[in-house]
Amino acid sequence: MWLAFSATFGRNYLVMKRAFPWSFFLGHILSGFYIIIFAYLTYYYVFKKDLSGRFSTYAGTDDYLSYVILGGLLYSFSVSLLMIASRAIITELREGTLEALLLTPSSRKGYFLGYVAQGLTRVGIEFTVITTTGYFFGLHLQNINWLSVFIVLFVLVLSTFSQALVLGSFMLYFRDTYITQNTLFVLMGLVCSITFPAHFLPEAVRWIGTIMPLTYGVDALRLVWIEGKSLSDILPDLWKMIILGIIYFPIGTFFIKSMEKYVLEKHFG
Repeated sequence: MWLAFSATFGRNYLVMKRAFPWSFFLGHILSGFYIIIFAYLTYYYVFKKDLSGRFSTYAGTDDYLSYVILGGLLYSFSVSLLMIASRAIITELREGTLEALLLTPSSRKGYFLGYVAQGLTRVGIEFTVITTTGYFFGLHLQNINWLSVFIVLFVLVLSTFSQALVLGSFMLYFRDTYITQNTLFVLMGLVCSITFPAHFLPEAVRWIGTIMPLTYGVDALRLVWIEGKSLSDILPDLWKMIILGIIYFPIGTFFIKSMEKYVLEKHFG
């Protein structure tokens, strides 16, 4: 497994360094910037710093800017992780290397872990840049329980990786990345309490957020970041992310293996 991990990590690093030196970073960072700037302009020039009582009740805080900036930060974080893991196999197909990959005896776990580990180095830079920018637009950095923040991010990475396997199987089936992934990303932005509490949505739509790990990750991050809550206070959200990861992982593993065979038979005859 280690050989597959290190080889995949090294290859993807070289590809990112030589083929996508800056554009790959900027695309994801700008999406976070847009949310931050939109929140700032809306709060000061549309709301005139006057929030609805319902927002404070549902959100659990009056700090609108920190609420939205953290939502945008974790949305960008999750979208990047989903894209990294879910596009791995279909990228091999498009580059003509899928058949060679499947014929090698290398560990598939090491392959995916190498993909995610290398991607996390880029995501970490994006996270730092967006957080720093958010600070200048109203994101509070006081009374933060940093240990709990890292635990939330770690659990979110694991559960999001499991979700990405399911997304990747859909990509292979439809032989498409753009429509498939962006449909999911739009839904996540709407139902996962990114810029407003999901309680404002109709019940018929709100339930979709309950099957998204990002929903619980955002709630947990806000508790430990804005309110400085301890680990015990966010255990329910952590367990929900873990349970979703446990559900998604076997489903994604099964279907992505099935789709690999399907694509090979259809593509190579």
